[in-house]
Amino acid sequence: MTGAADGIGRALALAFAKEGAQVAGCSRSAERLDSLEKEIKGSGHIFFATDLSNAEGISEFFNKTQETFSGIDILVNNVGAVLKLGNFLEVSDQDWENSFQLNLMSAVRLCRLSIPALRKSSCPRIINISSIAASHPQEIFPHYSAMKAGMSNLTVSLAQTLAEDGICVNSISPGPVWSQSWEKEAKAQASGQSFEQVKNDIMGQTSINIPLNRMGMPEDLTGLTLFLASEQSAWITATNFVIDGGLTRNPF
Repeated sequence: MTGAADGIGRALALAFAKEGAQVAGCSRSAERLDSLEKEIKGSGHIFFATDLSNAEGISEFFNKTQETFSGIDILVNNVGAVLKLGNFLEVSDQDWENSFQLNLMSAVRLCRLSIPALRKSSCPRIINISSIAASHPQEIFPHYSAMKAGMSNLTVSLAQTLAEDGICVNSISPGPVWSQSWEKEAKAQASGQSFEQVKNDIMGQTSINIPLNRMGMPEDLTGLTLFLASEQSAWITATNFVIDGGLTRNPF
């Protein structure tokens, strides 16, 4: 599982471990991974600090996982970040390249490495964490939205390629979920103000157009992800699932 130290990744790691899975998780932050390791249930998990925006970091994480576990059943490509806030005129070629490497190529490379091991599993799954920004891009961070659209597209393509192996490949597109990036934004705005007040203001403003009237929390994704990882989802592949409190209101 990539991006395991914070937010959605952290919630998923804890949920999988609670269900008895052995988790291999990675993130850039060794400190946050140490914190997760102290909290997670069960034993035999591994956590590896590395940079997934380059092929070397991905290979290191995969090789460590292979050395530790006898096989791989579930790959969760969760790592992702906006990296730079801005509209089309404010993001550079390098911003686009950085987003491409982290948000899309990390999944491409890890899928490529994991497929031989997944073919040996009795319940192989690839679950890609995309975003509603993939299908509903806004003015800001077009580079991030484009890469998430690429991940959703990759999911469908890969599902067809791997169908004969019984490997189910699906994506989940969260809406606005409170995470470390939102936390950083709240802290930046809280200069001279109460952090909690700024946080509540941001959450309240963001929730205005959400029918369920609240932002998502990382734990809101765990139920569906566990289902897609289970044997009960054996006839589900090449599908994108939206979890956004009803924000996009898409009937199809």
